[in-house]
Amino acid sequence: MEKKHYLLNVPGKHGYSFMILCDAKDEDEAINMAADADLFNDPEDADYCIAEEASESDIAHWKKYCTIQEI
Repeated sequence: MEKKHYLLNVPGKHGYSFMILCDAKDEDEAINMAADADLFNDPEDADYCIAEEASESDIAHWKKYCTIQEI
């Protein structure tokens, strides 16, 4: 299966975002894979996370300014 980029956003006052590259079939599986890889600041954050497949502009931004976690 081809790997895809997913943007994961944890909303809230102390919210944060990160991007992963994985072979998840959908957004829910991407969240689960990120949780299994201990990528959330707090394990409970996975319950509130909103994920979406990343756009080309999102990917370009993250490649330039941030780290993309490959799972």
